[in-house]
Amino acid sequence: MKSNLAENTEVSMEKIKMSSTKLGPIEYTENDIITLSAPLLGFPELSDFLLISGDKSFPFIWFQATQDPDVCFILIEPKIFHPNYDPKINKRELKILGIEKEEDLKLAAIVVVPEDPKNATVNLRAPILLNPEKKLAKQVILEDDRWMIKAPLFAAKDK
Repeated sequence: MKSNLAENTEVSMEKIKMSSTKLGPIEYTENDIITLSAPLLGFPELSDFLLISGDKSFPFIWFQATQDPDVCFILIEPKIFHPNYDPKINKRELKILGIEKEEDLKLAAIVVVPEDPKNATVNLRAPILLNPEKKLAKQVILEDDRWMIKAPLFAAKDK
């Protein structure tokens, strides 16, 4: 027997449309929005983002601001390019995001792609912590000097 509740939820979920400068037209619902518990550095007015990925962009993920169609970051899971990336995350940060088990935490890092994509860098010093279940995120600044702000994205793969 099919649940009427699930059926009604889908119908009542209003589609929101925006036109991203980088990605073009995007349709999403309120349930798709990731809310930052504190703003990203340099973007104090933005709190709501969408994670957009697909087969064509893998392993890159778009982090599109819903409040500003011009703000869209490229994210990666750092371990894909830097397998030894294992930052120590403060338990307080996990609590802010409602993460009870560390394995529920997803890490992302912002990628900067210059004119020559081979010189792309990734910010390993200030990862974005994600709780996909609760749709919460927070950027943290790590005190560990091992992690660079402009780590070469492809250096770890080439070795």
